[in-house]
Amino acid sequence: MVSHEGIVITANGNSNCVQVKIISTSACAACHAKETCMAADMKEKIIDATPLEPLKPGDAVIIKMEEKLGRIALFYGFILPFVILATILFSLPALGFSENVAGLTAIGSLAPYYLALYICRKKLGKNFVFTAEIKNTM
Repeated sequence: MVSHEGIVITANGNSNCVQVKIISTSACAACHAKETCMAADMKEKIIDATPLEPLKPGDAVIIKMEEKLGRIALFYGFILPFVILATILFSLPALGFSENVAGLTAIGSLAPYYLALYICRKKLGKNFVFTAEIKNTM
């Protein structure tokens, strides 16, 4: 399981969904020199999660997702687009096209791919389930 700490911002007693605010940080964001370094990165994100127990706004929670789902997201977001790009980039010159055409076509081929992902986001989103449970203070 992959987990992340967060705070519940909205919880509806009748719903099986809560919104949780998490702070996504880069590996060096907690460094004492982050004010002088451009690499430090912190972003606030809102995640819809299924509560495993009754939650209310302000509760400190742990958001969990199966590690397998993280690998699937990595595949769709980075690995498959790289394979598409590399295949086109190396195939077109072998077929007699110039390197400029191959490069532009390879980059342009990612636009329909990411557009298709965007169109299918709701269907794909149903497969990615986050759960929320109260954080133990021990």
